[in-house]
Amino acid sequence: MMTDVNTPQPVSLIGGFMRFFAVFVALSLTACATSPIAVNQASAVPSSRILAPQFLAQAQYTGSLIIKRDGGFMGSACDVRVFVGAVPVADLAPSEKVELFVPLGEHVVAATSTSSFCGGGVSEAAVVISPERQKILRIASGQSGDIHLQPSAF
Repeated sequence: MMTDVNTPQPVSLIGGFMRFFAVFVALSLTACATSPIAVNQASAVPSSRILAPQFLAQAQYTGSLIIKRDGGFMGSACDVRVFVGAVPVADLAPSEKVELFVPLGEHVVAATSTSSFCGGGVSEAAVVISPERQKILRIASGQSGDIHLQPSAF
């Protein structure tokens, strides 16, 4: 029996769906990871999202602490709130930074999502602020949606 080449062949919906699903999962996993950005590539957080302006002015017995948020898709729908001690200081969107001038000594810095919709939990890091050295912390989001606050070299 001969078939005409122009006769449409039945398309397997299940096979097409499985291919689509496999491509979707692969793209989702690669798109979820955030990527670190250099301090000079990050935008300054707008003043409307600064919650503690007293940390923006350099004063005697303070040191510089830069907190920057990674770029990327994961968690981009929600801002991340940054705390120094228990004081909320700023809400950061992806690829943003804030430079704070905090009193010299040891401090606990925390980061958490501003929305319960995004989850992520709370991440904390201890930093020692000294007058001679600027500290840089990075906020990253993992593939599971967790927020990570960690030292950064760039």
